Amino acid sequence: MCIGRRAPRPKPTAGNLNAVSDGLEPPGGEEAESLARIEAGGIPVAAERRLGRLAGGGLFTSGLSVAEFALAHGLDLEPLGQVMGGSIHQVGYQFLPGGWYGEQVACELDAITHAWDQARRRSLDRLAEEARDLGADAVVGVRVQRGEHDWAAGCVDYVVTGTAVRSTGQGGWPTLTDLSVQDYHKLVSAGYQPVGLVAATSAFFVSSSSSVRWSRAWSTAANQELTDYTQGMYAAREIALRYISSQADASRADGVVGVRIEQQVRSRSFKIAFNSDSERSGLEITFHAVGTAIRATENLFPYPPETTVSMGAQ
Repeated sequence: MCIGRRAPRPKPTAGNLNAVSDGLEPPGGEEAESLARIEAGGIPVAAERRLGRLAGGGLFTSGLSVAEFALAHGLDLEPLGQVMGGSIHQVGYQFLPGGWYGEQVACELDAITHAWDQARRRSLDRLAEEARDLGADAVVGVRVQRGEHDWAAGCVDYVVTGTAVRSTGQGGWPTLTDLSVQDYHKLVSAGYQPVGLVAATSAFFVSSSSSVRWSRAWSTAANQELTDYTQGMYAAREIALRYISSQADASRADGVVGVRIEQQVRSRSFKIAFNSDSERSGLEITFHAVGTAIRATENLFPYPPETTVSMGAQ
């Protein structure tokens, strides 16, 4: 992490809430206004005020290493500050589709998947909003943290952090990427540009049929693949990758680089729809996928020129 001081910039206008107060004491009614902003998907008043002071110049923080910080200046990328977005989301009640108790159940857990999607979208929107308040064109080095905790049963949390940077100065909605400054430089040198962060989650449930469970009960001492669970794992992965592919298509990207997949498996029980007295136990398989969508620019140089020095005799 780097900490430094930037040259002073013009302070925000009087109509901007960031310039309401230069002090640290919040004005009256700020807590209610902050809650209303969060409910609308925005950031709290105190965060906006801090970003306003930071946009006026002064001490800034970033998640860049020393090497990244030095390279950023060589690429005319001005680090503006570290930004964050977060959301804790309650998971709605999840039912399984109807069916006989003895049948195999393999389905996406739509309520859980939707909760992860909502938490992720709000987190990324808040990250971009903080970057926009700083006047950034992009956020590099975006890092994702996800979790489910005992102290918040039935909830999921999503936190994203990154370093806001300015390059073109055109403003608008910042481009998000999980690429490091070094990888960003390599990408641009190869004739590509990042068009945004794509991410998706798929929660899938698998419960074996009664005949399969009965068969396995007689062969517990033998090594064997649990083929229905393996199939569920592949199904969850394909759904997650299909989601990020659709996001990349919507942004007119040529592809997605640096895709990272995280997988979790745990035992869960869910009630069957329209029959609250029936419950099925099985495995909940969750796949999280994230990457950076890229697009070719007009200056496409698959092999950028390199400087060579001949050391031999002519």
